[in-house]
Amino acid sequence: MNDTYHHTLDALGLCITAGIPVILWGDPGEGKTSMIESATARGVHVETVILSQSEPSDLAGLPIVSPAGDVVLAPPIWARRLAEHDGPAICFFDEFSTATPALQAAALRVLTHREVGNLRLPRSVSFVAAANPVEVSAAGWDLAAPTSSRFVHLDFAMTAEVFTRGSVTGQWPALPGRELPADHTERVAQEMATVCGFLRARPNQLSVIPQDHALRSRAFPTPRTWQFAAELSALARAHDLPDEVTSMLVAGAIGDATAHEYLSWRTNLDLPDPAGLLDGSATIEFSGLRADRVFVVLQALVAALGDDPGPERWTTAVELCGQAAHQAGLDAAVPAVRALVAAERRPAGAPVPAAISIFAPALAEAGLL
Repeated sequence: MNDTYHHTLDALGLCITAGIPVILWGDPGEGKTSMIESATARGVHVETVILSQSEPSDLAGLPIVSPAGDVVLAPPIWARRLAEHDGPAICFFDEFSTATPALQAAALRVLTHREVGNLRLPRSVSFVAAANPVEVSAAGWDLAAPTSSRFVHLDFAMTAEVFTRGSVTGQWPALPGRELPADHTERVAQEMATVCGFLRARPNQLSVIPQDHALRSRAFPTPRTWQFAAELSALARAHDLPDEVTSMLVAGAIGDATAHEYLSWRTNLDLPDPAGLLDGSATIEFSGLRADRVFVVLQALVAALGDDPGPERWTTAVELCGQAAHQAGLDAAVPAVRALVAAERRPAGAPVPAAISIFAPALAEAGLL
């Protein structure tokens, strides 16, 4: 199988697993719809909504008068089937870029709040859309920035190898299905620590809405899409997928240019495993480390403690913050120690090390002393 095609399927599968809306961009007739509907072979319920043939009321709900005399928004049958299905499901918006701006705006409520009329869709429902580039669409419309920032954007193209093999054998590549790992929350927190370290060094990359209207139809960095990038990158690592899949997902969330800069920066961090620092099997010297790297190490420690840190591990984390403050300066260490000292983070009976004294003014200012 073509590697790029295979990586695209892996990236698409991870978006569905994570419940992050994803939009596939490709020329007409490339097999986007068939690929999504192939998920039914493994028990996933798929509801296909051809958005260009819909009305806003098909997404917002049709106003009706209830027996009590109230006006309610009745959901369409496809939404009820999704809500009633016991198991994973996909709400598939086909022909998204040929839908009018009014229809695309109506889809925002579904994507953001999972609400169709007076019905709320369960978390087991994932959202996928398919779109043709405007230049090859019949009466195509660019996506507005609020809409495009709700999606991870993936390019999808059929290859000659996949087409010929599938046509001859009748066996087409299926959409892969994967589970969230048990430690997914912790993995995402550690990835977000890395993202925040990058943004401390490159604060102008937090939110960059393109000036060009066409570029606003695709991926660009916002706080929301950075969260997408972190969650999907952590999930790709958990399943030990190739770096190309991670690059595809991160670029699909925050755009090619910012993704290239972030992934290059992350690759060059070369930092120790936070779990090793907490259990004493690894050590670190903060002297000479850039402030952004110190920040990432300490935030990763906070993430590695999880929601239920042990007293010894918590004390070790505070001591490492003190070591960083002495060797590299206070600024990068203060955010981590504030998080550690917060009431919900400190385990009962955990001894407070003397190293915390260097943070006394900062903690007092934050009301933590």
